[in-house]
Amino acid sequence: EEMDVRVRTGAYRIVGTAEEVKAREGETVERISRRFFGPDMSCYVEVYNGLDAKTPLKAGQVVKIPKLKFKKKKK
Repeated sequence: EEMDVRVRTGAYRIVGTAEEVKAREGETVERISRRFFGPDMSCYVEVYNGLDAKTPLKAGQVVKIPKLKFKKKKK
């Protein structure tokens, strides 16, 4: 699976699933991501679920929230 460049070069790596949530009517990946991680972190949820951030989700659609681990800087 080819990862989004934002995830590959980002400060975190995905190490598993933290939890699964059901989308509410009209929610987007971006909105769910903001709720769990704050602004500008939707790329991790997008890549993990194979979804686009702006696409409205169906009510009840399950979205996996990735478990993130901070990448250590290389010396």
